[in-house]
Amino acid sequence: MGIGTTYRDPVHRHVDAASGREITQLTDYRGHSFQFYFTHPCWLDSGAFLFTSDRANHRDLFRRDPGGSVSQLTDSSRKPIRAACLSPETEKVYFWSGIQLCELNLGTLTSRVLCEVPKPMRGERPSVAAGGQALYVQLYEAHPADLTTRYGPPTDGGSRSRFDRQPLSQIVRIELDSGDVEVLHEDHRYISHVNASPTRPNLVTFCHEGPWELVDQRIWCVDTNTKSVTPIRPQNGEFSVVAEHWLSDGERIGFRSHKRSAGDTRFGYIRYDNVEHVEAELGAYSRHFHSHDGSLVVGDGSPIYPLPSVAKPSVTWPYILLYPWEGDRYGDPRILAEHGSSFNGDHAHCHPRFTLDGQQVMYTSDTSGYANIYLVDVGDLDELPVLRIED
Repeated sequence: MGIGTTYRDPVHRHVDAASGREITQLTDYRGHSFQFYFTHPCWLDSGAFLFTSDRANHRDLFRRDPGGSVSQLTDSSRKPIRAACLSPETEKVYFWSGIQLCELNLGTLTSRVLCEVPKPMRGERPSVAAGGQALYVQLYEAHPADLTTRYGPPTDGGSRSRFDRQPLSQIVRIELDSGDVEVLHEDHRYISHVNASPTRPNLVTFCHEGPWELVDQRIWCVDTNTKSVTPIRPQNGEFSVVAEHWLSDGERIGFRSHKRSAGDTRFGYIRYDNVEHVEAELGAYSRHFHSHDGSLVVGDGSPIYPLPSVAKPSVTWPYILLYPWEGDRYGDPRILAEHGSSFNGDHAHCHPRFTLDGQQVMYTSDTSGYANIYLVDVGDLDELPVLRIED
């Protein structure tokens, strides 16, 4: 098995018991299949989408075409493949193969090595600039614990040891035609989540990662023309901010926030220059949110959330939830589907996201035993049941 191998996963459909919506299961294999991280594009103009799957005892990248054919794009039998991103405009994929950052041409299935990262540095998930001419990626000074220690519980916001160590971290730009590499920003911080604006080639965000209650300022934006770094949604000490992503206009950044005392949960968005700030409380917690324009937000509900003043530890709402904007606030959360996922590892995180036209939601769930990818119509919100949380 290798590059070009094709599969045809059976498609399953069922009516969701909670919402009445028809759910379509797009993958079915005796191994985990899960979508790209919700901040990164996964769809091609043809309607195909890319995903990650464990097949033939290896974890590789795959493409699912609209007709249902699944094609293998990488071969990790020699080196592990990880942390991929797609340039929809050029139909090229960028991923790490060991210490090599590689480019894959989807038309020819040929690849090339862009660069290698010298020890002790290690690369994280890359992000492609609008137009597909440059690649942004975060490098950090790795410690053996980073390679062998599993992430802690969600309250850590990732690796507590890396936050405590504050390694040298760099945001770099790679010009894809010339191969030139330029350091745009560096700091002794736990930096993560590099996200390029989908419309402005010179803007890229990153975050200061770590335990949410200890991070003093989460979101930052680099203007790559000037190398100026600006805090986004400045934090005044009262709120923690997490789970940022660019809205479709490439001008505004969506995020989740809550009081450091964990008394509420909010969704908001703000422009890259810190104007047009909207932020409002939500009726039910979700761990990750996605929105195209802020008018409708999708969240992944909650297994047992680690901050007990947000929700009783015994309360769960394992649903894909929709939160509609109602003029001056977000309305009651609507149940779109019962995902039932365990959240046991990144492959089982739902990471719901709207399709490009906003008419459907894609999400991942391991409710079948293996993680698989699902699709559900948004439809008429008034037809969906409201999640009622008893005090």
